[in-house]
Amino acid sequence: MDTRAQPLKIVGILRSCFREKFGTPRQPRLVPGATAELTIAKEFLPEHSLAGLSGFSHVWLISYFHLNTNKKFRPKVHPPRLRGETIGLFASRSPHRPTPLGLSLARLVSVDGATLKLSGIDLVDGTPILDVKPYIPDWDSVPDAASGWTSAPFPTLKVAFAPRARRDMAAAEKRLKRTDLETLLSDILRSDLRNPRDKSQSADGLELGFFLHDFEARFVVRRGTATVTRLLTGTTMHKKDRRTPPTRIELAR
Repeated sequence: MDTRAQPLKIVGILRSCFREKFGTPRQPRLVPGATAELTIAKEFLPEHSLAGLSGFSHVWLISYFHLNTNKKFRPKVHPPRLRGETIGLFASRSPHRPTPLGLSLARLVSVDGATLKLSGIDLVDGTPILDVKPYIPDWDSVPDAASGWTSAPFPTLKVAFAPRARRDMAAAEKRLKRTDLETLLSDILRSDLRNPRDKSQSADGLELGFFLHDFEARFVVRRGTATVTRLLTGTTMHKKDRRTPPTRIELAR
């Protein structure tokens, strides 16, 4: 067998509603309203290669984690669900892998020429897609499968919206021609986006933000509730500008 590196071809670049890693769901289907489009490159003859795909409701996307920052291999990871406990890398779906490939299940909303319209996505905008495969329930579903450590309950947050945020949402829905931003933001925030550092600072009312569509959603977490404070347009995605100095918001008790 030839063990030399083989080139992987990119069939298309995903255009997702998620503009950065922070805010992107950790797993597919956690946020049903998360939308994306994938246009298959002309060299792969989409008018022929996509024939028959529209008959499927879901597809597998094999992706490349192009935003990874890890410099060296780490055999253990800390899944958020386990609250600090470690497990082996290959017992997880961490993006920080020797070969940084992702496997995502997405709903196939429609096939429009060379473009797949998708929902329930968990990938950031600009993600290179290496392959698309149909989800086939008879073969891909295993009803009696064991779920290992993932059977542990995942802590969730309640979600609330400040009056300013509701006004901002109304404007954004009109601009984006969507009517479901409250549900979309609630589904994103319910799973608690924060890393351990953010959680340690959140008791002081640290305001965090993530980019979605054409706006930045700002929120504060206190006593188990994530409150969306405002939606901003025209802000920078540079974390240094967004978190230094930290903005702290006083909420009504």
